[in-house]
Amino acid sequence: MRETLAECERAGHRDGLAAGLGPALDGAGADAAPGSVAALPSAAVPPRASLVPHPLAAREGVSFVRRPARHRTAAPERLTALAARLAAVRLGLTRRLAERAVDHLSGRIGGGEPLIRRQLVLGTLADARVELEVARRTLRVAGTLPAAVAEVHDRLTELDWELAKLLGGSGYAGDGALRGVVVSRLVANCWVAREATGEAVP
Repeated sequence: MRETLAECERAGHRDGLAAGLGPALDGAGADAAPGSVAALPSAAVPPRASLVPHPLAAREGVSFVRRPARHRTAAPERLTALAARLAAVRLGLTRRLAERAVDHLSGRIGGGEPLIRRQLVLGTLADARVELEVARRTLRVAGTLPAAVAEVHDRLTELDWELAKLLGGSGYAGDGALRGVVVSRLVANCWVAREATGEAVP
């Protein structure tokens, strides 16, 4: 399990969301999703699937597919394992976003010095590093617990927002690091089920 999580994180960090989503799903199709819509790599969408258009997702190589009627959702244990692998992919994407923020702030000058040297910026980046390690450890020791996995997803969403604020408007241009984490949150909405209800995250 640990090696699988590490592989998913590496794929998300190195190659992006669509590349990481394939191993995270581990063969699961739209019929396995806990809600009415599933997120799949665009290259894996079956012919004649009913799509929900989303321009940002399309740019990340991800498609949202309506779940076929009269299909049974995957077993809770399988969904939890899938959600843990997806969290590992998101962790890789968040690392990529943090690196983008460091590059951006290192090249911007304010008050005669790089913005990266400001205490508030350094504090935010240090907190991000701690949060990433907490998320990674939680997946390794509690990746079979639905509530723990859902909590990791929530924490990554909050962390992505804090890192995005460091980029300002520049986050929406360039290599798409911010776009990747935004779409990853939408993907999580499709696959992460809450323990109490079994429904996808709203």
